[in-house]
Amino acid sequence: MKAITVSSCLCLSAAIALANTTYVQAQALEEVIVTAQKRSQDLQDVPVAVTALSEEFIKQTGIDDMKGISLRTPGFSMGNFTASQPQLFIRGIGSNGDGAANGESSVAVFLDGVYINRSAGAATEIFDLASIEVLRGPQGTLWGKNAIGGAINLSSKKPADEFTVNLELGVGNLSQRSYRGLISGPLSDDLSAKVTFSKKDRDPYMESVVDPSVKTMDVNSDSVRAQLHYAPESNFEAMLTLDYATDKRTGVGTRPSREYGLIGQTLAAMPEVGFHQNHLEDPGFQDSDTKGISLKVDWDLEIGTLTSITAYREGNAGFDNYLLGVGPQTFAYLTLNNFMDENTEMLSQELRIAGDSDNLKWQAGVYLNNEKTHRLEGGEFFSTVLPAAALVTASADQRNETSSVALFTQGTYSITEDLYLTLGLRYTREEKDFSNIGTPGTAYVSEPYNVAETETWSAVTPKLIVNYHLNDSSMLYFSAATGFKSGGFDGVVATEIAAKTPFDEEEALNLEIGLKSMLLDDRVRLNAALFNVDYENLQVLQTFDCGGCSVPPLVTKNAGEAESRGLELELTLAATDNLQLSATYAYLDTEYKELDGNLAQHEGNNLRNAPKNAFSLAAVYEKDLSIGGAINGRIEYISKDKAYQDIENFEYSAIPSYELTNMRLAYMSEDEQWEVAAWVNNALDEEYYIHNYQIAPFGAFPLPGLPRTYGLTVSWSNL
Repeated sequence: MKAITVSSCLCLSAAIALANTTYVQAQALEEVIVTAQKRSQDLQDVPVAVTALSEEFIKQTGIDDMKGISLRTPGFSMGNFTASQPQLFIRGIGSNGDGAANGESSVAVFLDGVYINRSAGAATEIFDLASIEVLRGPQGTLWGKNAIGGAINLSSKKPADEFTVNLELGVGNLSQRSYRGLISGPLSDDLSAKVTFSKKDRDPYMESVVDPSVKTMDVNSDSVRAQLHYAPESNFEAMLTLDYATDKRTGVGTRPSREYGLIGQTLAAMPEVGFHQNHLEDPGFQDSDTKGISLKVDWDLEIGTLTSITAYREGNAGFDNYLLGVGPQTFAYLTLNNFMDENTEMLSQELRIAGDSDNLKWQAGVYLNNEKTHRLEGGEFFSTVLPAAALVTASADQRNETSSVALFTQGTYSITEDLYLTLGLRYTREEKDFSNIGTPGTAYVSEPYNVAETETWSAVTPKLIVNYHLNDSSMLYFSAATGFKSGGFDGVVATEIAAKTPFDEEEALNLEIGLKSMLLDDRVRLNAALFNVDYENLQVLQTFDCGGCSVPPLVTKNAGEAESRGLELELTLAATDNLQLSATYAYLDTEYKELDGNLAQHEGNNLRNAPKNAFSLAAVYEKDLSIGGAINGRIEYISKDKAYQDIENFEYSAIPSYELTNMRLAYMSEDEQWEVAAWVNNALDEEYYIHNYQIAPFGAFPLPGLPRTYGLTVSWSNL
C-alpha cells in the first residue's frame, strides 16, 4: 500500500506522544453507544468501521447538512451540484444517477430507521439529532439494498421525561439568520411528546458580473418534527413521528473555467472575474419539499424483542439552472437551461425480532418497500446566432414503480469469552416498472420514443465477521461483507433503444481488518480499518454517443470492475481534564480494473470522489471560570486531496485539493441555561470547489464553495 502523507503521520504521532506525556492528568473518555448492528452497543465492541458523531459534537461543529458530515468522516466525500441531488461517496463508491428509475444513492440514508429513498430527501437541513452514525463499506446484510458504499443513520432526540424548552437564535455575515426551538415533556404517565422546528436563511454568495442583481447559492429552509412516545409498560414502547421540510433556493452558481473548451475561450477574452463571481443572466431555482410519518414499535417478548417500523414518505423536488454557466449575452452560440420536476412517494415496512442467550445474539426480519416516482427532465435552449427553428426543448417524462422485498438474519456466537463469530445473510428481490416518453430537441433526445419496460433483479448478500478481544480494552476483527445495488433505467436518453435498455445490478465484496482500542486507562480511543473492496458490474455515469446530438446526455452503463483499498484511522485523546484532541485520516487507492468497450482506455484511472489522502485535526478546550460559568473552545483543520469527477480523470474537471479551518468559542452560564457562541467557518477564506463537471466541447464548470462565514449563536434551555 502506498505511503501515507508525512503531515498526517506527524499529526497522529504528535497526538499519541502528547497522550503519553499528559494522560495522568486526564479523565477517561466517555462510552459511545451506537446502533450500527441494529442493537445498542458500545462503539468499541462493534466489529464494523463506524464514525459516531454525538449531539454535543454536532452542536460544536455546526453540522446541518450532509457536507458537514462528510468533512468529518474518514473516507466520506460528496459532490453537491444541486441542493436537491447530493452525491454521496464512501471509499470512492457513490452514485450520480438521477432518473426516475436511477436516482437511488449508493450510500443509503436512514432517519430513525426509515430508509430515505430519493437523494432529495437527504438534502434537507439536519437538526434535532441525538447522534449520527456513518457505516463505511458495504452494509447489505442488515441495512439492505443500495447500501453498497455504506449507510448513514440519523437518530433524532426522543421526547423528554420532564418539561423541556430549548430556544436558539443565530446571526452571521451574508445576512445569515437561524431560529431553532424545542418543546418536549410528558403528557401523562405513559405518554410524552416533542415538537421541534428549524428555520435558516442566508443570502447568496455568488454574484453575476453580467447582471449584479443575479445572485445565487443562498439558503432558505424550514423544518418541523413532532413525536409522540407511548410506553404503558416496561416491555412496550411506540414512537410516532411526523416531519416536514422545505428548501427553496436560487439556482446553482456555476463559474465556468476560463482555460478549457469553447466557453473557456470566450471567457478568456474577457476581463477576469472574482472567485465568487460568474456570468449568469438568470438566477434559476432549486426547490425541495419532503414530509413523512412513521411508527416504530418495540415489544419485549419471551423469545426476544419484536420491532416494527412502518413509514410513509412523500417528496417533490425541482430545479432550473444554466448547465453551461453562461447566458446568451456571454456565449451567443448556445445557452442550455437544465430543468427537472420530480414527485415521489414511498411506503415501507420492516419487521424484525432480536434475541440473545448465553452464547448467541441473533436477529431476523423482513423488509417491504414500494416507491413511485414521476420525473420530468430536459433541456431548454437559447441562442442569438442559431435560428429559432433549431432551438427546440427536449424532455423525458419518466414514471417508475419499484417494489422490493427482503429477508435477512444475523447471529453472533461467542466461541470463547474473547472470540466471536458473526454470520449474516440477506435476500433481496426488486422489480421496477418503468415508462419514458421522450420529446426530441436541440440536444439530449435525438428521436421520439414511448417505452414501457419491467425488469427484476435479486441478490443474496452474506456477511462473515470474526472478532477477538485482546484484552478488556482492545479488539481485532476480520470481516467479509457484501453489498448490492439494483439495476435500473436511464432517464434522459437520446434514442428509443437506450430508453428501453436496462443496466444491471452492482455488487461489492469488502474484506476488512480492523482494530478497536481504548488505551492509557481509557484516555485514548484509537480505531483503525484496513480494507479492500472489489466491485463488479460497476455502474458508471458517462456521456456516450447519442447519434449526433449537440450535447450528449449522461447515462448509466455497467462498465466492468473496480477496486478500492485503503486505511482509515480515528483517534481521540483526553490530553488533560480540560483539553481533548482528535484526528481522522483516510488513505484511498482506487482504480477501474476492467472496463468495457470504448471505456477500456481508462482502465487504471481513479474512481470518482476518492481523494487519495484526507485528514482532520481538532482540539476542544473547556474550563470553568472563577467568575462563574464555563468556556468551550474548538478549532479544527480539514484537508482533502484532489478528487476526480469523471472516469477519464480529466484534470480540468477535478475538484482540487483544499484545506479548511473552523473555530468556535462559547460561554455557558453557571446554571447551564444560557450559551453564547461565536464561530467562524473557513477562517482563512480558502477558495475551493464543492463540485465540478465537464461537457465537451464547451468546457469545465466548477462550483465554488462558501467564503469565510462568521456569526453568533445564542441558546437557552429551561433546564
